[in-house]
Amino acid sequence: MIKLEPFKPSDFNLFISWIDSKELLLQIAGNYFSYPLTLAQLQNYLYDKNSFSFSIVEKSTNKVIGHSEIILLDNKVCKLDKILIGDEAYRGKGAGKKVVNELLAFSFENLSAEKAELYVYDWNMGAIKLYERVGFIINNDKQLLTDVDGKIWKALNMTIGKSEWLSLHQQ
Repeated sequence: MIKLEPFKPSDFNLFISWIDSKELLLQIAGNYFSYPLTLAQLQNYLYDKNSFSFSIVEKSTNKVIGHSEIILLDNKVCKLDKILIGDEAYRGKGAGKKVVNELLAFSFENLSAEKAELYVYDWNMGAIKLYERVGFIINNDKQLLTDVDGKIWKALNMTIGKSEWLSLHQQ
């Protein structure tokens, strides 16, 4: 159904076209980018040696339908970030779960990570349920608070270990 391909400059305009609000950009990228997203911001994004950014491609049509990233942190930990199924026709059809599993496979197999984490806003119940179905658990010891136009958004930290993911993935 989907595959991950390296994010490249030819993907920039499509990615920008999906980001139609400050809130959506904050939801997927935190404060990493500023709204409106620009080509220059994305060009700088590609230079981070600890970042592995991908376009999400629908296999049968070879159409780019989304974006995702893995950030290599210290101590064999990866952070999944900037996950977006940008093409609305593919939302709610299982692509997100496949993307997260592909990102975890890349993290554990190619980057030698032993643990993966991510942040998700507490109001994004669909994403939280998706991550739980993959095997992530909420880490109550870490959270982030973001002020969005006077409203506080709380991001929950979720984690999964390589051994837990492998045992779930092999069933």
